[in-house]
Amino acid sequence: MFSNIIYLIIVVVLFQLNVPVEGLISSPVTFLLSFLLLWLSFALFCRYAFSRMLGSYARSDTPLSQGRLSTAYQRAVARLSILSIVLFALSLYLLNLKYWLLKIPGFGALSILPGLAAIVVFFGFLSTVWYFGYEVYRSFFTSPLTRWGYIISQVKLNVPIIFPWALITLCYDILALLTWPSLRRIYESATGQFLFFALFLILLVIFFPPLIKYFWGCSPLPRSEKRERIEDFFKTQGFRYREILRWPLLEGRIMTAGVMGLAPRFRYILITDSLLEVLSVEELKAVMGHEIGHIHYKHLLFYVLFVLGYMAISFGLFDITFSLMALQPWLYDLLSSQKQVHVSLFYLVLSVPIILSIVLYFRYLMGFFMRNFERQADLYSAKLVGEATPTIMSLEKIAAASGMSRSQPSWHHFSIAERVEFLWRSSQEPHVIKRHSRRVAVSLIVFMSLLISLSFVLNVGFLKSSLEDKALTSLLNRKLAEAPENADIYKAMAQVYHQRENLAKAVWAYENILRLDPDDGMALNNLAWILATSDDPELRDDKRALSLAARAVEIEGSPTFLDTLAEAYYVNGLYDQALTTIRKALDKATENREYLLRQQEKFRDALEKR
Repeated sequence: MFSNIIYLIIVVVLFQLNVPVEGLISSPVTFLLSFLLLWLSFALFCRYAFSRMLGSYARSDTPLSQGRLSTAYQRAVARLSILSIVLFALSLYLLNLKYWLLKIPGFGALSILPGLAAIVVFFGFLSTVWYFGYEVYRSFFTSPLTRWGYIISQVKLNVPIIFPWALITLCYDILALLTWPSLRRIYESATGQFLFFALFLILLVIFFPPLIKYFWGCSPLPRSEKRERIEDFFKTQGFRYREILRWPLLEGRIMTAGVMGLAPRFRYILITDSLLEVLSVEELKAVMGHEIGHIHYKHLLFYVLFVLGYMAISFGLFDITFSLMALQPWLYDLLSSQKQVHVSLFYLVLSVPIILSIVLYFRYLMGFFMRNFERQADLYSAKLVGEATPTIMSLEKIAAASGMSRSQPSWHHFSIAERVEFLWRSSQEPHVIKRHSRRVAVSLIVFMSLLISLSFVLNVGFLKSSLEDKALTSLLNRKLAEAPENADIYKAMAQVYHQRENLAKAVWAYENILRLDPDDGMALNNLAWILATSDDPELRDDKRALSLAARAVEIEGSPTFLDTLAEAYYVNGLYDQALTTIRKALDKATENREYLLRQQEKFRDALEKR
């Protein structure tokens, strides 16, 4: 399930960055036949891979063959799931999946509809893996589930992963339909999106558990001696929760437990039937102690912070990656091409570093903390029950009864063997526990410090602004070389230079605008302002500033232009005219009146002191 979270994030990124083009496939019938051929090829490959694996298992008579088969199955599912992502990308960029989805009536109005359809396509590939992997799964995991029951259970397990994305996208669609420009501007900014996402995610982790338990079909754990002993254990530890639930994960045959929910009122303890059957009361207490450990150490809250951390760096990472790519001539040529297929190819290349960042961040950085959080929860479990033995026995029984390999780790869990060995060691050497807690704490401090620093550098630091300047300047220079007498290009350059306070180049751009169009009011006004207010003596020209500002006001008597003219009068020592002009600006102004009032006070003081 944890791996599928990463897979689905990658799928969403691929879909969002894809530019829908007609491309090679110009007929819906051709598209459907091509997609069917792609899917059939994948299905045949899955059938071959799992049949070969099952045949190897049947010919093996070693005692460890079942454990090896379980490991091989998990690896095969992981590889085929990654192949599913590749096939999904091919569907987007070769078969034009997004283009044809947007052709469906209504899908162009709401972004959630084509997005959900694309995710259904990806789940179709995953379901193919589960369909052909079922026989292997059943051979090492005795289960009453039918093949289709197994697939439906897998889908039900993984669908909640997309709930946050679906709800956020739906909110975006609703905001896009509203006629509140100011609200939309706030939301569409990077800061607004981050704050919205942070608030939404916090509310989600608090209030989401009741929805998940309903979707998974969880029900209160029936009254029994084991339930009563678990409740007594929670009461003794002062642990608050809403309910203990029966978790029908793959019909309850998966041996696991979990806790979900930050707030006690919406916090649920999940236990599968098979776990309840296999473990003794003391071992169940150890498992519950493990779940209490996650809450005690605020692991769920850290997971929220990890997600927000990636959200914070992703905005700047996207912009910087885009700027770096735009600096490369061949990639710029793709982006500026009149052919949509070239633009689509540009965004495909752009998606590669973004996807790599997702894998590195979640699979390796967050995975490091997830493994150590599990170890921390194991140690806390041993502390609550008074010794490590019940926790160790619960792990060993789960491995033995489920057919899992003791030595097979995952990116988010240490292997059973590693966890058991560490628990034995901690019981013999208590200082190991403190050392591990210190290691986790130091790692979190270092990670969060680096994350904050990286977020600043990528979003508001010099690196981002410098690269954006270079990319935009490079783009405009290329445009200018193609059309040296295009005033619009000079206007764009003047805006960039002026905003970045590169006033010398801004003056050069404004001069060229006026060379091509002597009556451009904005260029007259902005050039006059620079000449009247610049700290650079080489740029100052008070008399020319007054001449330009006066011409600008003749063309357009706006408060902004009148303010510039008033400032030009002021720097030339004509305080009476400055005061008269700024009063005209105030009479017309509906915005920035406080600034204009300060200007009026400045001119009045200068007049009185003369």
